Amino acid sequence: MNTEAGPATVIRYPALEPFVEAEEAAPFLKMSPRHLKKLAREGRVPAHPRGEGQRRRWLFLISELDGWMRAQVNSVHGSFREARSIQ
Repeated sequence: MNTEAGPATVIRYPALEPFVEAEEAAPFLKMSPRHLKKLAREGRVPAHPRGEGQRRRWLFLISELDGWMRAQVNSVHGSFREARSIQ
């Protein structure tokens, strides 16, 4: 019977993207933190509420905001190439 302890098993997790507050996320979208929180309350941007009631804290993932912003540009105005082909 082997009673020696083998090498410790190390579990590695992929780097997780941190959640950020509106004050850090808003400059990425070129808007004020106040406006970003308003959009979050209205459900117009991807956001993660923290807490209950009216004084909840909104947290954001920059990657989700990036995807949302890119989808807004492509869906509302079409692509640049489409606009050029029409002219």
